[in-house]
Amino acid sequence: MDRHEEVKSAARVLTLLELFESRQVPLTLREIVELTGFPQSSTAALLATLIRKGYVAHDRRSHEYVPTARVAQLGSWIADDGLAAEPALQRAIEQLHRVTGETAVAAVRRGTYAQYVIVAQRARPKVVPTEPGVLRPVCSSGTGIALLSLEDDQALRRLVARAQRERRGIVKVTTLPRVREAVEQVRRHGFAMSRHGVFDGTGMIAMPLPWPVRGHPVAFGVGGPVTRLDAKMALIVRELRLAVQGVLGPMDP
Repeated sequence: MDRHEEVKSAARVLTLLELFESRQVPLTLREIVELTGFPQSSTAALLATLIRKGYVAHDRRSHEYVPTARVAQLGSWIADDGLAAEPALQRAIEQLHRVTGETAVAAVRRGTYAQYVIVAQRARPKVVPTEPGVLRPVCSSGTGIALLSLEDDQALRRLVARAQRERRGIVKVTTLPRVREAVEQVRRHGFAMSRHGVFDGTGMIAMPLPWPVRGHPVAFGVGGPVTRLDAKMALIVRELRLAVQGVLGPMDP
């Protein structure tokens, strides 16, 4: 199979999964062909491959196809479990952005990364991509360090060792003593300050919530150019504390 055919096959898999998502019922081969416009022979071959891989089930009696739970599990590691739609979190992040004038985020940990689930920022050209779903290395980002401060020493050791092994997305040196020192700063002062931790010239001031939201530890962060963050340090830390305190009221621990 040449590169063009590979791309076409990948696009057809996505179209097929989106079709099942929109219809939310089992479909026959004829129905799939009619709804997608794909050739019957290649559609049958595609379905046969997905069946062998365990992503589609086939009922021989009804001649119907349906995705299996394995498809849903593919994205389980990035699901926010409703966090992005949590009103108290949304209000807190919007307020942080409005008062500080800088990008504000709510983040959770996904393995060795911190992932932004809510982002509030100005509509302006972005030097650094900051969108919901973006991942940052947990050992060097502000929200990552804030989230690590909630872990015990054994878990911290495991996470740093894993990050060192994987090294995906890591551009800064990660060592256990350095991470421990940063985590202790959070526990001592209540917030993390990351300067040039992921991108040169930018940073983030972050603070963890004291208990999970919908089962997930959460950290709030305010990011921007290091020079602006340093100039607004007192304001940002104060507003982060107010945001954390404010979100604890309307939410159950």
